Amino acid sequence: MILSDDAKAVLVLTTRLGDRARPSLSPSAWHRLAQGLADAGLPPAAVFTPEFDAGRFPPLDADRVQQLLAGTLAVFVEADALASRGIWVLTVADPGYPTRLHALGEAAPPCLFGVGEAHLLETGGLAVVGSRNVEPEGAAVAQELARAAVAAGQTLVSGGARGVDQLAMNAAHQAGGAVIGVLGDSLEQRIRKADMLAALDDGKTCLVVQQHPAAGFSVAAAMARNKLVYALADLTVVVAADDGRGGTWSGAEEALRKGAGRVAVWRGKGEGPGNQALERLGAAPLHSAEGLESIMHRSEPAPAPRQLNLL
Repeated sequence: MILSDDAKAVLVLTTRLGDRARPSLSPSAWHRLAQGLADAGLPPAAVFTPEFDAGRFPPLDADRVQQLLAGTLAVFVEADALASRGIWVLTVADPGYPTRLHALGEAAPPCLFGVGEAHLLETGGLAVVGSRNVEPEGAAVAQELARAAVAAGQTLVSGGARGVDQLAMNAAHQAGGAVIGVLGDSLEQRIRKADMLAALDDGKTCLVVQQHPAAGFSVAAAMARNKLVYALADLTVVVAADDGRGGTWSGAEEALRKGAGRVAVWRGKGEGPGNQALERLGAAPLHSAEGLESIMHRSEPAPAPRQLNLL
């Protein structure tokens, strides 16, 4: 795996490669360090120089940074092992890092691990998300929306979870469309499945995670995944959400509250108990797949200024 020195610094300080117990920096801690380095006129790779003093960049724990730097070799060894299995890494220091994610500011993941076609991360498209336990009518809506996205030449984005997410992704794949899956569980386990390997072989699929590729499901990973789904898509349609609870509700409510991406909500047979509430919070109502195009092309207020990419 060929990485720039800046990308190596991001990988060493923000991932748990080489040792799953490593106290890696959170996205916000990394961005504060990157800002401090930039203010000092230094690149991220400066952390590898003998002159680097982590104590100059409060509130970072200098001992913690030095502990992470001590594991540099183990990080690179595991990164190479992942690459041999087809798992690539994109860091915020790489030119191929998705520009859409910079809008997340300090929540933007410093590293993404993935398989498949990384260029799809720049294509935008339609995200379709919803509850795991969706009603049959809602399941049919998810599949219809996915097929409509493919027919319109849009990439289908989803979270890869059981229920609405997987139904939409499968329908888009079967229709011959491009698919991005942002996972909240183990990337390594997903790519062992025959159907996923077949999808990746078609050259129209990209799966990404921001946690260690072997890490299993966690609530924190699922919540972080939601932000990426909304950021990578031009529009996210919530097919079914619980009212006031659950990952689908939390992701949509946060996106609406922070203005993080455009959100629509299905209003019809198969909708969830929280869909009406999401409309009240500002999600655009969608009553048919035919209405999708008008929402996709509806003019929106000018977006807020994006976070400056310091790298």
